Amino acid sequence: MDSKERRHCQRYPVHYPIILSSHRAIGSEQGWHHGVIIDAGKDGIRLRVDDFGSIPIGSTLRLICQPVTDNGPDNRCLPTPIQGKVVWQDSANQEFAMAYTQI
Repeated sequence: MDSKERRHCQRYPVHYPIILSSHRAIGSEQGWHHGVIIDAGKDGIRLRVDDFGSIPIGSTLRLICQPVTDNGPDNRCLPTPIQGKVVWQDSANQEFAMAYTQI
């Protein structure tokens, strides 16, 4: 991401481990990926996700995020759907950002 701030709303740093899947791969064990929410705000979210692959800018994703403890799902918490449009990606660091859209 370049040094020019492009966000309209403040993002808050978090380090929130998750596992996630796109809605198309949720039924497949191989469709789940480990990741972390890096920062979040009222309009968007930035994630780092292991082996999620390249995501074209402008893609709409619906993710199902589940909090993680000890590298596995934290079943005390409900999975959370997040839908958004990919606004940038950094393939080298396995990061991307999404602007929220309606679910």
